[in-house]
Amino acid sequence: MNQPDEEKDALRRRCAELEAENRAYARYIRDKTNHLLGVIGTKELEEDELDDQALIKLDPIGIVARSFLQILTNLNQTIDELREAKNELQAIFDATGVGISIVDRNFVVERCNEKQREMLVDSSVEEVVGRHCFEVYCDRNAPTSECPALDSFETGKAALVREVQKKGRWFQLVTTPFSRAEDGSINRVIEVSMDITEKKKVEDAEKELREFCQTERRKLATVIESLSEGLLVVDEQGRIVSCNLAADEITEQRIGENCNRPLDDAIAEFAPLLRSDAGNVQGVEVMTRTRQGYDLLLSVNVGCLSDNEGRPLGHVLTFRDITEEKKRAELYHRAEKLAAIGQLSAGVAHELNTPLGSVLGYARLLLKDKALPDNLKNWAEIIAEQAKKSSTIIQGLLRFARQSNPAHRCLEHCFLNDVIQRTLPVLSTELDKRKIELISELNPVAPVVADPQELEQLVLNLTMNAMQAIGEKGCVRIETAQAGSKVVMKISDDGPGVPEEIRFRIFDPFFTTKAPGEGTGLGLSLCSGIVSDMGGAIDIAGGEDRGATFIVSLPASDAVEGSGDLHE
Repeated sequence: MNQPDEEKDALRRRCAELEAENRAYARYIRDKTNHLLGVIGTKELEEDELDDQALIKLDPIGIVARSFLQILTNLNQTIDELREAKNELQAIFDATGVGISIVDRNFVVERCNEKQREMLVDSSVEEVVGRHCFEVYCDRNAPTSECPALDSFETGKAALVREVQKKGRWFQLVTTPFSRAEDGSINRVIEVSMDITEKKKVEDAEKELREFCQTERRKLATVIESLSEGLLVVDEQGRIVSCNLAADEITEQRIGENCNRPLDDAIAEFAPLLRSDAGNVQGVEVMTRTRQGYDLLLSVNVGCLSDNEGRPLGHVLTFRDITEEKKRAELYHRAEKLAAIGQLSAGVAHELNTPLGSVLGYARLLLKDKALPDNLKNWAEIIAEQAKKSSTIIQGLLRFARQSNPAHRCLEHCFLNDVIQRTLPVLSTELDKRKIELISELNPVAPVVADPQELEQLVLNLTMNAMQAIGEKGCVRIETAQAGSKVVMKISDDGPGVPEEIRFRIFDPFFTTKAPGEGTGLGLSLCSGIVSDMGGAIDIAGGEDRGATFIVSLPASDAVEGSGDLHE
């Protein structure tokens, strides 16, 4: 082999060595490039994606270096932003209206804002961070069982202490887990303190006001329930929303158990009083009927309810039973009238009695004159008869007037049943004549203090009045019974009854429904006077189509009242 050939062989070997080195360098560059791409999260380069020559020309290391430079720039920018955000958070941390602390597992305060220090830390304490929270916040040497931070460390949950008093103010404490250790345990908590002093003052004021309102409400309820008058509260729709016990008792209904029903369903007669233009009304008399079927006269007051702005809320109705009061007033007026009539009648009777006696006496003298012509004799008989009739009326007037004069009476204990049994036989002939059945139901009663003759006249007048009301063929019933401290006698008939429009005059002197000449109209007024002088009451019941019943109530004698000594 000559020298040029040897040099060529040496050059070819050197070229082969250089190519091998280039491939090794290219492989090294590709591996390092892929490693860097892997670090920055980019997939590796493929052989067919970028060959070795293109890889060398591309300068991937330069590209990666520039990328790192860009990343570094971005990181610096991010750090600046985080620093700014941290400063903002610190400003918020310090400026927030609540106290905030970060406490570690050992109850050491890592951070504390100014508000927390202001609210919970004594002014003499200079440093808070690095000291135990129970020391600087609670003046203790260890956390107590009520410590919310201790609760959060143990449970891993938020804890709340609703009310803590410190430095003369009230606070609410909340601790929330903030970070965890590698083992998962809570190693730091955030403790937030909120000043609730004003809220607690408002709550205490509300509580005091609520207790005051409840006390006043109980007082009002007690007053309403103790009222003897019935009370109903009705809303704008006319529904009953409240009532007291007296309302149930007066109306004989259970209105209180059925509130929220229309007023019309309970007491329909009240509904017209709630008209929008009626306004407040006082003392309106309303007639209604109880469940037992008795007429009930009520005096009703109505007041309008409104709120603070004057908007209507409904009505309040108060009412009382004036049935008996009305009857007593009527009796009183009737007694006054009878007394006045009695005095007038007595005067008139005395003035007429003497001249009338003279007229009757001279008429009888004329009748004894046998020489008197027949026509004059007839006239004298008429004069004597009319004078006698007038004398009878005058005697009735005198008896009526005498009832108001207790000095003329002979009072003693009388048993009403005995008086009735003694009086009724007197009427047996008239009863048979009129074919009227007399039924007596005499129950044991206590004695009454009365004049026996007056009591007999009372029984006789009422029984005859019943017989006259029947005319012929009917039934008269006489009943006696003891009703508490009263002895009650009822005399009923099945006659035509007494019309409602004349009942208030039925006891007036000279008032009669009989035909002229059949009665003087003094019988019932005499009965009224007798009963009134005995301290009792007489009334009439029943309708036109079911006869009439006279009810006499007499006070039982004090000597035997309540002793159980009743007489059959």
